[in-house]
Amino acid sequence: MKIALLGNMNNNNFSIMRYFRDLGADAHLLRWRDDEIGSNSHFIPENDTWNLDKWKPYVHKLPIDGSYYSLIGNPKKLRVPPTKKFLKKHLSGYDAYIGSGLTPSILNRCGMSLDIFYPYGVGIEEVGDRLIRLLLKDGPIIKRSVFAYIRKKQIIGIRSARFCINLDMGLTRQTFEELGIDFIRLAIPMVYNRETMEDSVPIESVDDAKKFDESTFKILSQSRHFWLWDKLFSKEEWEKRSKHKEWLIHGFSNFLKEVKDDRSILIFMDYGKDVDASKKLCSELGIEQNIMWLPQMPRKNIMQLLKNCDIGVDQFSKEPGALWGGTGWEALASGKPLLNSLGFTHEEYHKTFGHEPPPILDVKSPEDIAAHLIDMYRNRDKMRVIGEKSGEWFNKYNGIGLAKKWLELLSS
Repeated sequence: MKIALLGNMNNNNFSIMRYFRDLGADAHLLRWRDDEIGSNSHFIPENDTWNLDKWKPYVHKLPIDGSYYSLIGNPKKLRVPPTKKFLKKHLSGYDAYIGSGLTPSILNRCGMSLDIFYPYGVGIEEVGDRLIRLLLKDGPIIKRSVFAYIRKKQIIGIRSARFCINLDMGLTRQTFEELGIDFIRLAIPMVYNRETMEDSVPIESVDDAKKFDESTFKILSQSRHFWLWDKLFSKEEWEKRSKHKEWLIHGFSNFLKEVKDDRSILIFMDYGKDVDASKKLCSELGIEQNIMWLPQMPRKNIMQLLKNCDIGVDQFSKEPGALWGGTGWEALASGKPLLNSLGFTHEEYHKTFGHEPPPILDVKSPEDIAAHLIDMYRNRDKMRVIGEKSGEWFNKYNGIGLAKKWLELLSS
């Protein structure tokens, strides 16, 4: 079976392709023409592997955009969308298709359909995410009409998919239920952890490298800074949308007051709309000397960094049914304890997914963060055991173990 993985948002499909090929499947990554443009510029295979030559023969570039340009053209440049014949010519030739984003509607436009659709965004991109809901309710009439059309085509494409996969039991589940579309409760094998990585720590500044080497306790939070209230949304909606990076800053500050260790560090990426606000808060709390700011970096380097850190951090959501995102998978794949807000009790999680959750350091407040950090700092053997169990859990319920389940679906 020849498998096409369409698009490469978050490098998800490049990871899936590698797992599939490790399992003997003839999988190929088909990158959209605009996959590496703008905010997606860092989602390229070379940012996610130390062995590009091994995988390059199975990565192909399409002369097709993965955006709404392939549905309605580009009104700003008076360009019409590609013809159905053109789309089919470049998309045909595979026995199975997997995709996210606008892939369902693009394939449907030329009479084709996905075998597996998985949303990469909470709420399903262009269908029920919070921004599209807000736009369709209160947006300018022309924009509202255009995106209502795109949403309609997207829903038709999703309905025609053989399987839909989703693990988010919050807004994404709600959207699927609103559409009357069934889904299979599986995650995305989005972080590939089967490569031998370089041992060096990817820090270019000599001063930062020295600070990193001399630190006694290292916490990595590589997700974007996204926490100041965007008043496009109600306060209640924003609480669900925010990553609450300010909780981590306050929690880390309280941790430092308790352990009184000047060589513990919290590592941030210079990434997200609220970076300046985070820096200001660190300064106000007097902890800037314990904060390290690194530039946004490729996942292969993040995995190097995680290998040499003690704790990984994802995000802190107030949404019921929330799990963790890509940064959480990176920590689990690296065998590190993960700080994250789990939107389930252990019993609810087991009932929903049929297995135990990973040993998450669950967070509902800044005080929880401080308590977990203090516990891990003072109980290093416990921290090591939680990290080992996290890695074992990942390999069983995500990673190579999950990729096998995806292949079983395609063959069913």
